[in-house]
Amino acid sequence: MSTSDRATPVREYDGWLLFSRWDGSAYRLATLHEGQLRDLPVPPQSEPFDADAGPDSAGNASAVVSLCDDTCDLFVLGFDEGDELRPVSNANTTGSNETDPSIWNGRLVFAREYGSRVIPYTKRLKAPRSTPSDRLAGLPGERCGASEPPDCRPIEDPDLAQMELYGARVAQSWQYQPEGFGGFRQNEIRLTNVDRTDTRQIAYMSTGIGGQTYLGPSFANGRVAFNRVCQGDPGGCSTQNSGPIRYRISDGSYELAGAREEWTAWEYSGDNPFHVPSDFDCGGGDPQAPPTQECGIYRGPAPDWQAVDADQIVR
Repeated sequence: MSTSDRATPVREYDGWLLFSRWDGSAYRLATLHEGQLRDLPVPPQSEPFDADAGPDSAGNASAVVSLCDDTCDLFVLGFDEGDELRPVSNANTTGSNETDPSIWNGRLVFAREYGSRVIPYTKRLKAPRSTPSDRLAGLPGERCGASEPPDCRPIEDPDLAQMELYGARVAQSWQYQPEGFGGFRQNEIRLTNVDRTDTRQIAYMSTGIGGQTYLGPSFANGRVAFNRVCQGDPGGCSTQNSGPIRYRISDGSYELAGAREEWTAWEYSGDNPFHVPSDFDCGGGDPQAPPTQECGIYRGPAPDWQAVDADQIVR
């Protein structure tokens, strides 16, 4: 376990953990590797970092991070001592935000915000600036199943919570709320490819007062892994459909390690999961109801995966 005074996102690559460390006055982008904690040479900020860990063009562990000053731009940084922060000048734009980045072997995926529109893109770090970023497939234009006619409604004001790149595959975690749909918001995990024009929905749900949320996704062993948690009340989750979930890309089958958690962050390395306790625990809890876990990053045992039917996950 790595202790922390505040909750943080956590990403993992090849034994490296990348997270936002609260130093008492600001967040520092930090790594933890083989027991060694190190702050990266990135300006501190008041909010947790929007960052990902993955291999650079040479296969070395590195980070991509979105830093904001008026607008948000992308920067890359190796994990070796002496590596410096470098702007992704061939992808950054003037007047739009570049966010939700992920890196793999010198390729980036990221989101670009145009007001309330969020468009995912990809680009190689070594591509010329004159070459436009390639648009990725994302959400469909509408969602069907509204509680009253018309049954199908346009998807508006979507939030791309996270993307994860592995080779040519891209997993996306989306949130949105079309008018006329039950629940507080709709949540989806989708899978696409850097050269495809369509996406595959692999998980879907509506939230309720339990604050149902997907954490992740992560790629490992030919699968996409993610976690369904209840950040408002773990009683809103059932071990029949919540906890760590993984989807086999080759045949579309699902496995579940049933759990009821209210964690803030979760990542899966392919061997072990890492999690950050709930906002309640990381915020100090209530004197009448002390935290169940000290705030920090925890490495858990390998999940007890059990095969489940797709309709337990896509609901």
